[in-house]
Amino acid sequence: MKKCDICFKDYKGDAGIRIHKSKAHKDEPLGGASTKDKQSKTKTAVQASYGDHQTKDFKFKCKFCDKRTETETGLRIHHGIVHKGTTYPEHSSTDTDAHGTSYPEPSSTDEKGSRTKSVQDAHGTTYPEPSSTDQKGSGTKSVPDAHGGNHTDDLQFNCKFCDKTSQTERGLKIHHGRVHQDKDFPGHCYKNSTGSTAATKDPYAKSVAKEELLRSPSVPLDMMVKIDKATVTDQAIDRLSDQLEECKMSKKDSSAASEAMNSFTDSFLTELNKISKLKWFFFNSGSFYDKTRNSPDEFDLMIYPDVQVSVDFDDKSVLGFYKVKMVSTRVPELDGTVTRNDYIRPEAYKTYVFELFDRVLQKIREGRRVTKRVKSRNSPAYTIDYKAIPGKNAIDVDLVPCFKIEGWPPVAKRLDPKWISYDSVVHNAMKSCDVVCKRCPHDHPDNNLLWRLSFAKAEKMLMKHANSSGDSTFKKDAYRFIKLYICNMKDQCPGKIQKFSSYCIKQFIFTEFDNWPNKPTEEVIIQRNILNHLIEGLEERCIPNYFLQNDNVLQFIPTDELDLLCRGMIMEYEKLHGKKRSK
Repeated sequence: MKKCDICFKDYKGDAGIRIHKSKAHKDEPLGGASTKDKQSKTKTAVQASYGDHQTKDFKFKCKFCDKRTETETGLRIHHGIVHKGTTYPEHSSTDTDAHGTSYPEPSSTDEKGSRTKSVQDAHGTTYPEPSSTDQKGSGTKSVPDAHGGNHTDDLQFNCKFCDKTSQTERGLKIHHGRVHQDKDFPGHCYKNSTGSTAATKDPYAKSVAKEELLRSPSVPLDMMVKIDKATVTDQAIDRLSDQLEECKMSKKDSSAASEAMNSFTDSFLTELNKISKLKWFFFNSGSFYDKTRNSPDEFDLMIYPDVQVSVDFDDKSVLGFYKVKMVSTRVPELDGTVTRNDYIRPEAYKTYVFELFDRVLQKIREGRRVTKRVKSRNSPAYTIDYKAIPGKNAIDVDLVPCFKIEGWPPVAKRLDPKWISYDSVVHNAMKSCDVVCKRCPHDHPDNNLLWRLSFAKAEKMLMKHANSSGDSTFKKDAYRFIKLYICNMKDQCPGKIQKFSSYCIKQFIFTEFDNWPNKPTEEVIIQRNILNHLIEGLEERCIPNYFLQNDNVLQFIPTDELDLLCRGMIMEYEKLHGKKRSK
């Protein structure tokens, strides 16, 4: 523990003391008071620490714990991190601290009696609108950032490993922790308005970056929508309406495709169970269930045998990847895929099942309308283009060999989405998961034995019932719109978007659903703020996995692909907002 040399409060490290001084003792010399000054000011300092200091700086108190913050922004961030499962209690503009001191609502008149205009930042916190001139009349415009700090456009913190710049030190630390996790935070140089540079080295930076790695700096969607007062143009409304029509499939098209796929799966599974001595089942996990139009349309079929396996969830060395062991009595058909220790080798299993699929397609009548697509070796799916309906696009069918795992894995978070009104849906979503033959991208001694954990069933059930609670029927449409943007970009840039998939979009949109506005809101406002959040995630190279904590679903997507997606999303955002997006 270290003490502040001004008020003697205890802090864990230098970084904590530095932040404390910048808030509580910002008028004190940076080097602290002399020994003589410390002794003469001891009583005053202690009083400041527990009395006037708290009254002045930490007026917002958490209703659930003893945490106090200087601004409501800080309190909202604290609540979202520590008390995520509870509803944020609105704090009135007049609050009372532990000493009975009341905090009056900010006046529209500043301390000198001059009138100032109040504005709200992205967190809903009220700030006086910045004057066009600073205290010295120099004309510098000071703007509060998203977390309440002031900065000027000519002060930038530059990353040493890429071209990223940030207007705050904290922003650079978060960027480093997300994008350059394998490198130590080296400190950095920033340029001020005079062109001179100053170097900083923060020993706490690395731990801060890790701690905030998957903690979104964005304001929750409901808060952003609430304070979004920008005009909704007729052009934006028409554009969103047109996209809605483009996303949806007609009942005629969806019925025809569903009938064709039902016939295909029946024939496929019947022939597979003739060829193999195992009993095989399938689960339709594809995106077609929510009537999202793609080009071509998609079905994902999870194909699994009736055998019992166990997963080694105790091995936490690679998040989301685990070894799978055969529990059933000896299965001769799979002997070639199992090690002496009964671990199943995913590559060998995939190769064997793909060979079965080849034989099946040669036997079934629908196989004449099927074209096998060559995919990367790392893909867990056997992909075919199925010309099911004359004159229509071929259906993109992914046949995914997997094993079904009974029960909800201990590494996954418990689901409690408030946007689904049926408890049975959530209960059934957590009944099982799957493991698929997705190669682990990390360097691991058991790489040839690691399987990728999949939540395909839970994803489908959550998305299918996303509109079941509340007045909004726009949740699924919001997902459809983003998916349409990505599909259009793939068509416009062939071969340049390969890793970013529907899976990434679902992980992102589920979190947006968790923060959905409670009151009916213009859909254009919702969608443009969702797009802004997606852009932030692409810029920071981070979209948290909805099911697994501390897992970033963008971590293995190439930078060029993310940059391309980001530019495309910015264009769509600006079309809905009617102006350029500010950085």
